[in-house]
Amino acid sequence: MRRLAGPAAVAIAVTAIWIGNSALWTYNLTLVGAYAIVVIGLNILLGYAGLVSFAQTAFMAVGGYAVAILAVEHAVNPWLGLLLGLVLAGVAAALIGLVLFRLRGHYLTMASFALAMSAFGYATAAVGFTGGSVGIAGVPPLSIGSFTFTDPSHAYLLVWLLVGLCAWAGVRARDSHVGRAWRTIADNEDVAFSLGLPVLRYKIIAFVIAAVMGALGGALYVNFTSYVNPELYAPAIIVNIFLMLFLGGKGHTLGPILGAAIVVIVPLQIAGLSDIQAILFGITLLVLILVLPGGLLDAASWRALAAPVRRLRSRERNAPAAPVKALAGRARR
Repeated sequence: MRRLAGPAAVAIAVTAIWIGNSALWTYNLTLVGAYAIVVIGLNILLGYAGLVSFAQTAFMAVGGYAVAILAVEHAVNPWLGLLLGLVLAGVAAALIGLVLFRLRGHYLTMASFALAMSAFGYATAAVGFTGGSVGIAGVPPLSIGSFTFTDPSHAYLLVWLLVGLCAWAGVRARDSHVGRAWRTIADNEDVAFSLGLPVLRYKIIAFVIAAVMGALGGALYVNFTSYVNPELYAPAIIVNIFLMLFLGGKGHTLGPILGAAIVVIVPLQIAGLSDIQAILFGITLLVLILVLPGGLLDAASWRALAAPVRRLRSRERNAPAAPVKALAGRARR
């Protein structure tokens, strides 16, 4: 069932958009799909391997700027630019991981955050290369022969097919011997060392997969919107990506997809409440995270939430028994 969850969600999403035929929903759900790919990569790194990294936006920037710079300034085919962005992100993640994952705990977290902020700062400062805060516009859409993905519904279909492929790949990786090693490392890294597992190698594998998916999501976002600038990789985006994962449920196949849908779609639906939109949305998310710490798809969190209700009902069922026994004893006396 876990292996079928990702493809089933994609099939439902594709069917729904073709039936609804709404340009606005097509656009918004395409953005959801691009972010879902990024969060699926983070889910592999954090949900399976237990490694906290804020560097996903850095690899999103690698994929997005690779497509934009190569296609706009050097007239390279967007597919080739996307592929080069994925390769560059993977190689960079492997090299960075050799140094980064010798750290543990909050040192690793802060180092990954510094990496994300460095990418954001470079994209803003390197005006001659990245366009600075203005960015790069006019990124051409992907195409296959004479067929181009300029129609929003075609881009939507492509993005969600890739979401299904990434979700399926994540499940296959989780159920492999590599996934078992990740879960061992997440439970107790010292135990993994004692079992003879090459811990650094497995950490780097998770980091590379997450980086490639981050670059893929970033590249698809830029191809679809035809524009890139540093604000797409700002610190607020880092927070949103983690929020998507924790809201949906880390370690769950559909968690990244559900979380991305909520964080992207809900603010658009309550945009009319302009004065209190941010406060209302923030309070709602805070409450959800507090009452369901494992995410919306975590069964254990729902059971813990329902436990007080079950205990109260049990007390109500047992409460009348004591008075009845007391009355029966008095009648006998």
